[in-house]
Amino acid sequence: MDKTKKIKIAFVKSGGLSIGGTEKFLQTIAANLSKDKFAVDYYYSDKTQVLYSDLNYLDTDPERIKFMKEHGVNLIKFNIGSIDLSTYTHKWINTDFWQIFDEKKYDIIQTGKPGRMEYPFNKIKNTPIVDSIHLNAGADNQYNISRVMHITDYMAKQWIKKGGDKKRIVRVSLPIEIPNKEYGDYKHELNIKDKFIFGFHQRPDDKIFSSIPLDAYKKIEKENNYFIILGGSDRYRKQAEELKIKNIYFLPPTGDKDKIFKFLNTLNVFAHGRKDGENNSQAIAEAMHFGKPIISHFSEINNGHIETIGNAGIVVKTANEYAEEMKKLQYNKEYYTMRSINAKKNFLNNYDLKNQIKKIENIYFDVIENPFPNKIRRFFYSLHYTQTIRPILGTIYFFFKFKKYRIKL
Repeated sequence: MDKTKKIKIAFVKSGGLSIGGTEKFLQTIAANLSKDKFAVDYYYSDKTQVLYSDLNYLDTDPERIKFMKEHGVNLIKFNIGSIDLSTYTHKWINTDFWQIFDEKKYDIIQTGKPGRMEYPFNKIKNTPIVDSIHLNAGADNQYNISRVMHITDYMAKQWIKKGGDKKRIVRVSLPIEIPNKEYGDYKHELNIKDKFIFGFHQRPDDKIFSSIPLDAYKKIEKENNYFIILGGSDRYRKQAEELKIKNIYFLPPTGDKDKIFKFLNTLNVFAHGRKDGENNSQAIAEAMHFGKPIISHFSEINNGHIETIGNAGIVVKTANEYAEEMKKLQYNKEYYTMRSINAKKNFLNNYDLKNQIKKIENIYFDVIENPFPNKIRRFFYSLHYTQTIRPILGTIYFFFKFKKYRIKL
């Protein structure tokens, strides 16, 4: 490897400058790679119409554009008319991507995917691709997928079960940038200075709504505590009205990191809930930086957040168990302090920006040195049924049970 020559890397993601977790993962890497060693282009589209689904994709967030520009990242926008979810690869319709993007310009292509084969990467056949997997939705063993980043051991194991080639796995965590400065809190302006505050932040998406946090809070609501939600589905507002919860505030969604950190600084406990679970939650990790104990619940889909939380909190099965943990954290000071200390340690050990970026840079260096190791194994995995028969079966199955198709394939 010529160490005097910069590695040219393209980050490619539809909706790539939204406030979603996958998108923030890619944004943080692109923004913090060494400018002396890497030349980065970041390809993204705005919110796109989705066919054959009621999925709500997030739009480009102005604060994320600001963040990327402040870090000197070259942003390249492309357009997508629509995404066809009836196709196995979720094909982009009426896109100008291929008029803008040329794989021959790059040494490495980086993206974040749900696991399965996905457009347009199934059309990129020569340049080494580095995947990062953020949903348990299948496995893609295309020959030129050089390495596959997994952000928890849990997800790596799930991906292997789906047919993924374990020899391509590289373990990373979320590289999280939290500048060392004062962020303040919302207690004064919300007039809750003397209250014990539970809460969480989440993207505004009905599909990930979980009733458990507010069901639990209703059981322990008193004059001395409050619940705050930043962003989140409108279903939380409806639920709060139905439960007649009085001590609750809703703050608008934002991509402004200072506002998010101010919100986290307001909380005493990060009371997490998400129907589909997590793989490795940036929201939870950021809360741990601020020493917030975590409460969450199990999911029938993803449970990588159990690994993320570790000894910084607890993951429960029911709203009753959730409520008991809420009471314990509010009224048992020694227990609260123990969880808070563990939260800070977890963040330092697993999410420190400098350490994680160095690990990721070393992965890229290794790709340049040896882009396609295990060539014979790689060849046979590329012929695996997930890349031949499965796409055909998946497209047929879609017409019968779309909801199950989205989860299982």
